[in-house]
Amino acid sequence: MFKINKILIFVLIIFPLFFIASCSQKPPSEQIAVKINDYTLTTGEFNELFSRSSVSVDTSKGRKEFLNNLIICKLILQEAEREGLDRKEEFLNSIEDFWEQSLLTITVDKKTLEIYNKVTVTDKEIEDAFEKWVEKNPENTKTLDDMRDFIHKQLLNVKQSLAFNSWVQALKSKAQITVDKKALGVE
Repeated sequence: MFKINKILIFVLIIFPLFFIASCSQKPPSEQIAVKINDYTLTTGEFNELFSRSSVSVDTSKGRKEFLNNLIICKLILQEAEREGLDRKEEFLNSIEDFWEQSLLTITVDKKTLEIYNKVTVTDKEIEDAFEKWVEKNPENTKTLDDMRDFIHKQLLNVKQSLAFNSWVQALKSKAQITVDKKALGVE
């Protein structure tokens, strides 16, 4: 009877606890893989950081090196926070500058790609540009076929620049801009 009670206790109480504990574990990508003082990093977050890193080959050695550098960086950053450097005006200004430059780059790249996909050059435009070039260069020995790709690229660049500048001008025309040129010394 004593043996049955132990087995019964195991089956009714302990086994369900093991089952619940194993079911409640986080998926591997959400398990904490790195803990540096109060900072934690899950396996998924580590893999994401690693994939965005400059390590070219995904090997055990590459991951180990990346992990070591990550730990060193986090320790230095934690020290900077302890010293209050993250609240200094110089740091906050540099973060603001970086944020603005990053956002500007992303926006310009997005708009440039959008414009690039919309702007086209027709055969007629290429032919007209070639005729104008021949008029200005009567000693020319090149044919339209010789010049087609070059003219296409040139016209495409011009049209893309004009479209981008037009977009910028539209932004300016919609905005309320006030400038005291005298105060800035730009009269």
